[in-house]
Amino acid sequence: MSVRSDLLDNAIGAEVLKALQPAELELALTALKELEQRDHAIMRQWHMRIERAEYEVALAERRYQECDPANRLVASTLERRWNDAMLRLESIKTEADQFQNQKARVATPEQKARVLALAGDLPRLWRAPTTPAKERKRMLRLLVRDITVEKLPTMRQAVLHIRWQGGACTDITVNLPKPAAEAMRYPAVLVEQVRELSQHLSDRQIVMTLNQGGLRSPLGRSFTLSMVKWIRYQYGIPSTSFKRPDEITVQQLAHRLEVSAHVVYYWIERQVVQARKLDGRGPWWITLDPAKEQQLRNWIRTSGHLQPQHSNIQL
Repeated sequence: MSVRSDLLDNAIGAEVLKALQPAELELALTALKELEQRDHAIMRQWHMRIERAEYEVALAERRYQECDPANRLVASTLERRWNDAMLRLESIKTEADQFQNQKARVATPEQKARVLALAGDLPRLWRAPTTPAKERKRMLRLLVRDITVEKLPTMRQAVLHIRWQGGACTDITVNLPKPAAEAMRYPAVLVEQVRELSQHLSDRQIVMTLNQGGLRSPLGRSFTLSMVKWIRYQYGIPSTSFKRPDEITVQQLAHRLEVSAHVVYYWIERQVVQARKLDGRGPWWITLDPAKEQQLRNWIRTSGHLQPQHSNIQL
């Protein structure tokens, strides 16, 4: 399994700092106070059990002392009861000592103030460029017992199961980056938008529309003419022809009149024929009525330097 470590590090660091916010530490101190009160109540119960056991020991001892030594059977029974009572007393005291050693320690006001001050100092220390990674790991070991990483390939996510030193567990979901090829792929929504715009707009108008709408490429760049052309080529989106039915191209006119394309461009430059470009760019589209076409043919026939080209002119 391969996962970018910086994504996991940032998520874990943020969760640790979140756990050490002042509000969270206040809750922790409140919970500590409740645990202290609970421990005091349990210890009172242990003291009561010890007092009762001591009373039973004293009672068994007194009965044994008052027994007639000549009655050996009764004396033996009372002695055994006295020993059992002392063993129960020692057992209860041992259990009480074990509980007292394991129970939460009482925090002093000074210790509580230092814990709350940690919330302000730790984030600055954690983010400081002078703090080495080894020191951050030492801080983590004080709070986190272990972390299990679960990768969800179908959702491009990783789930971090954090087990804290206190036993609590937290799950964090981290979004993983897409593969390079997928990250550079244009979204399906954008492709469909280009397909729809291509039905009534030119490529340059599509570029303007996308940029004015605040859309960006997968790499965060503004759209260009080459990007739109690539989208149309890659996804088989035909461009809309804005040439009117009555218009012809420069090559078509040159082929029809059997002259070179340079002659047609000369006519366009001198406004001998009517021609236009879409948005001032792209190929020329010429409007030619029968009268103008006949005029051009007469001009070619009577001109001394315009020689008709072969009819197999390559378009």
